Amino acid sequence: MVCSISCSISAVFIIGMIYFYNAADKSTTVKQYRQQLSPQQRVVYDKISAERLKISMEGYGLGFLISLFIIYYNYQKTPKLRSTSMVCIVLATSFITNYFYYILSPKTDWMLNHIEGQQQTHAWLQMYRTMQFYYHAGLVLGILGVGIFAYAFCRG
Repeated sequence: MVCSISCSISAVFIIGMIYFYNAADKSTTVKQYRQQLSPQQRVVYDKISAERLKISMEGYGLGFLISLFIIYYNYQKTPKLRSTSMVCIVLATSFITNYFYYILSPKTDWMLNHIEGQQQTHAWLQMYRTMQFYYHAGLVLGILGVGIFAYAFCRG
């Protein structure tokens, strides 16, 4: 019973994380920001957004590769960690690697280089803060979900 409740709560947090990541594209703040941009600026914004998404996916890919090394090492030693523990380690490794990879990766362009006027600057700051909230809230929800999932299956 406790296991199914913990798994249900974990699923809610993980679904919440997915929602937060996807909500950014549908955010009214982002839509309002895009409306203030010229057609030329929208092209630049889309290019920058695509680059940021690519960096994020590369971070998850790198986290997955590191996780594969952890899994390989686990199967080479005795005693081995339980499968559920390995799932938790893999997910945590992916989240942490993605976070630092994204933050530390050089970006080729910044939207601030293309903003014209105080109104666009204010709109950009609002949009940036909204995206920052979505990213960090999604990360926290994902970590909480993994933690509850680990608790459900990795209790001693």
